[in-house]
Amino acid sequence: MILRRYLLRELASPFAVVCGSLLLVFTGYSSARFLGEAASGALPGSLAAVLIGLKLFISLDAIVPMALMLSVALGLGRLQRDQETTALAACGIGERWLFQAVLWLALPVAAVVAVASLVVRPQLYQNVYRLEASAERRFDLTRLPPGRFYADFTGGLVMFSEAAEGDERLQVFTHADSGGQADGVVFAQRARQLTDPDGRQVVEFLDGHYYQLDPGTGDSLGSDMIISYRTLALRLDEEQVIVRKRRKATANDELAASADPEDTAELQWRIAAPFSTVLLGLLGVPISRMPPRRSRSSKLTVGLLGCIVYYNLLAVVMDAVENGELAPWPGVLLVPLLGCVVLAALIVLPQWRRRRHR
Repeated sequence: MILRRYLLRELASPFAVVCGSLLLVFTGYSSARFLGEAASGALPGSLAAVLIGLKLFISLDAIVPMALMLSVALGLGRLQRDQETTALAACGIGERWLFQAVLWLALPVAAVVAVASLVVRPQLYQNVYRLEASAERRFDLTRLPPGRFYADFTGGLVMFSEAAEGDERLQVFTHADSGGQADGVVFAQRARQLTDPDGRQVVEFLDGHYYQLDPGTGDSLGSDMIISYRTLALRLDEEQVIVRKRRKATANDELAASADPEDTAELQWRIAAPFSTVLLGLLGVPISRMPPRRSRSSKLTVGLLGCIVYYNLLAVVMDAVENGELAPWPGVLLVPLLGCVVLAALIVLPQWRRRRHR
């Protein structure tokens, strides 16, 4: 029991460091996307920070298994470098005991990952989609940076302004999708956003032209129209936020009842997360077997390459299941099964070689 506590303590420190490092890397990647959208005016800055935090929690089901594998490789590698594993072997404590000790750490971590993947992940994705849809509907002219296009893809609105003067935008071009009818383009010398007596948001265009462009259909030519105006008001619809049903936010029971291969692949991805945690944790043991003279960075490199190959293979198999190129069962779970075969080979082959040389 004392040795097991000692080993778990040796693994816990690198686990915390590696997990924190991977979270920082992912935060940087996620921040680049959302802060870029905030800079272009598509998202409020406060909402971008919330979305970065939500994405960070969603990523835990992939980051934690990788951190566990790398921490086992580094922790046991340190014991091997300092000849502590040799001393343990002299006391009759071999690699089998190391696997059992790592399993003691991997099982509770896998339970946390299972909750994160099966319970927390769909709920967080619901919040992400709701916030993104809300931001798309909550148009704010003051967030429109001059010199950049603003595109509201759900409402089919594209806007561009050349300059700003306080809350007003100057030299404004606006195009609204008319749903297959004649396109409407608005040019205004100035534009500002107001609140009417009914509390509705209104974009007021001043001193400009309205172009109705009708290309016509078939042999009939359309008729274009140009209207000059002093003031043109566009009332923004206060539609309810429509959160499109997206697969990643769907509950597990709905995915299980669906015959759609894309739903099956999403459910299997969630189920595979805790199995991947245990598998990658155990794979860290043979990775730590590298020659003692090699540096710890070599174990880290091998572990990172293993994680990259594993998760890329998961993504490839998931695409194959979604496209119907691979049978739904075992589907995505085929990758953890292959990982188990690799782990068994890494355990058995050294034993077979030792017996052969006796």
